Amino acid sequence: MAEFPLLFTVGHCAYSAGTEDDWGNIAAEWGNPVVKAVYGWGAPQGSEPKTAGHERVVVEVELLVPPDFGAVSPKDRMVLDGVEYEVIGPIESYDHNPFGWNPGGVVNLKAVTG
Repeated sequence: MAEFPLLFTVGHCAYSAGTEDDWGNIAAEWGNPVVKAVYGWGAPQGSEPKTAGHERVVVEVELLVPPDFGAVSPKDRMVLDGVEYEVIGPIESYDHNPFGWNPGGVVNLKAVTG
C-alpha cells in the first residue's frame, strides 16, 4: 500500500443544531477547531458576478484528505491558513479503485464573502 506524507494541518469545526432562539429558530453552532492532518489542497478558485457594484466573491477549494481523516458532514467548517470554509457535500472517497488500496479522498469546500 502506498503512503503519502501528511504535510499540512487544518481545523475541523463540526456543525450542530444549537439551541432555540427567542423567535423559535434553531441557531447553528460549530465546535472548536480540531486539528487534522491532510495531504494538502488545491489552488482556491474564486468567482464573482460581472455586475457593477456587486461585492460577492465565492471561493471553492478541494481539500485532499487521507483515508483515516474521519467523518465530515455538510455544514461542517474547515479552517485553512486562517480562512474558514464550509463543507459542501460528502467526502469523495477513492477507495473503490482497481489498484487495491485507498489513497484517501476529496472534501469540497466553499467560502462566500460580500
